[in-house]
Amino acid sequence: MSFLLFQQAAGFLLLASLSGGSEAAEPPPAQALAEWEVQGRADGLARPDTQCQDFLQAMGRKPAGLEYVGCRQDDASYIKPMEAHYRVAGARAEQVEAYLHAMFGMPMLRYTCCGWSNGAPYTWREGPDTVRYQIGMGVESLPHARDEWQRIEAFNVTVEVLRQSP
Repeated sequence: MSFLLFQQAAGFLLLASLSGGSEAAEPPPAQALAEWEVQGRADGLARPDTQCQDFLQAMGRKPAGLEYVGCRQDDASYIKPMEAHYRVAGARAEQVEAYLHAMFGMPMLRYTCCGWSNGAPYTWREGPDTVRYQIGMGVESLPHARDEWQRIEAFNVTVEVLRQSP
């Protein structure tokens, strides 16, 4: 008798999974791409089929001395962010900072409280209907002057894109 209940329960679970009763289900790829074409492109969102990757390399704008560490993708978040992580040795940080400032307009780093940072989140977009990138650079450190950055092991750089509007 318990085997019969097990079979009924399994059948119910299978039926529930096939009925698509979850509101959090992803739209089919073609539908997601169509929705992106209608509004996502204008909002600066990455295409829904974008892979987590070295975004600076993909743009052809990765500065020398910047090491790609990896990419983290959060599909559980409503905005579906992807964040590429990089490192640069303290001795090369000033050149990478200057490059990111010249190429993307990222503010120069300032020392505040506990480390060097470019301040509030900074976004860059090449033009309308292109992806909006959030670019950041910084490190927690002792208050070393700029000319002592070689004493800091490494600075972190992040480049983030969103795949869904907030």
